[in-house]
Amino acid sequence: MARSCFYRNYNWWVLICVCLGSMAFSVPFFSYGALLPYLSSMFYHTSGKVTSQAAMALQPVILLMGITLTGSLSGLLEYYMNVRLLNFLLSASLVLVIGFSYFINSYIVLTVVAVIIGTLGGQINVCNVARLSEWNPRKSGAANGIMGFFMGMSGLVGSVMCSAVINPFNKEPEVVNTTSGEEVMFVDEYVNNHTRDIWVAWAATVAVMFLPGVFILRPPTPEEVCTQDDILSGDSFESVELLPRAKPAGPDYGVKDLFRSPKFYILYLIILILSLTLLTSTELYKFIGIEAINDDKFLNLVGALGAVANAFGRVTWGLILDRFGTRATYTVAFFIQGPLTMTLHYSKWNKWGYLANLCIVSFCTGIFTCIAPACQELFGSRDISLKYALTLSAESIGCVLFFILQLGQQYLYGESVFLALMGAPSILAAILAFFCFR
Repeated sequence: MARSCFYRNYNWWVLICVCLGSMAFSVPFFSYGALLPYLSSMFYHTSGKVTSQAAMALQPVILLMGITLTGSLSGLLEYYMNVRLLNFLLSASLVLVIGFSYFINSYIVLTVVAVIIGTLGGQINVCNVARLSEWNPRKSGAANGIMGFFMGMSGLVGSVMCSAVINPFNKEPEVVNTTSGEEVMFVDEYVNNHTRDIWVAWAATVAVMFLPGVFILRPPTPEEVCTQDDILSGDSFESVELLPRAKPAGPDYGVKDLFRSPKFYILYLIILILSLTLLTSTELYKFIGIEAINDDKFLNLVGALGAVANAFGRVTWGLILDRFGTRATYTVAFFIQGPLTMTLHYSKWNKWGYLANLCIVSFCTGIFTCIAPACQELFGSRDISLKYALTLSAESIGCVLFFILQLGQQYLYGESVFLALMGAPSILAAILAFFCFR
């Protein structure tokens, strides 16, 4: 009886495991912004050399590039390997690499490790998205939104752990005279000596989150494919009309047909633009705010609440996409996040205004979770993992552009111009979504 009940609700167990796995692989990426100032101070403490903001931001940029560029590899491996074995190998490897980072105090070596973490995380992400699409084909937006909520919450987990492990006494950064000029960094011995401990704490947390999925996650048999609205069924949702409307049969492109569709290139450009605001809000919020807000615990709170806002945004945008479609969802999200990204430079002089500004931007970047549902709506569900991985690769180009513009901030222009360059393209993305996704 219990066994029958377990298998009857197997799609729920898949959803739970995917949510935990998504939160696990996202901890390093969504928490890196909280870690960057500590790492920068540790490198200076151990080597006496200053690592620039652009150089430090390169690590999460490379991590995201690894996630977006190599995700399609897992889609190919699934054709040749047992899914459960592949999931175990990827999960175990990621835990070991995160734990190994404890022994690293070199910027160059840690940057290489970021590539490996991103590579493994990207493959786990594509596997998770594929399982959700297979088990819940009619509720892709909502299911991905729920998964995205937990992915976003990883930033809360990681930021709180950074405060608890590295700086529990809320030691403030200080202005230090270096050979490169004045730099704001942590000089407290406890902070610098305990920065590496965060890798062990993250590895243990990630391992616990991955464990259930090793046994549960697998593709469904034809008889198990969900044909009903299993994820969000119930009168309470129907009463507010959040359940998706019946839709006519959409396109069903193969991968070759994808490259012949202009909509693919427009979506590709929009996802590239999304990566700019995503990186700014998740990785630079501490560097942006530290000039005006001399309170490390508050800045970690900004990151934690931004992660919560991003998590709720992922669920909300997923539900909105299921109800109103890709065109309306993308138009609204990008139209809001563009101008607010540009104002981060000015809002930081009031710490509560900065908190509110960053939370709204983070909420809007939750549209990230709608990439796979958008692919499904615009191009069909056939080979969805490969279509998703190909579209997601746009973020790798966005990462390169982000880093180039970061170098420009260091040598050519100030923070206000940089943030304008991060936010203005989102307005273009809103216009493209409105006119092209009909």
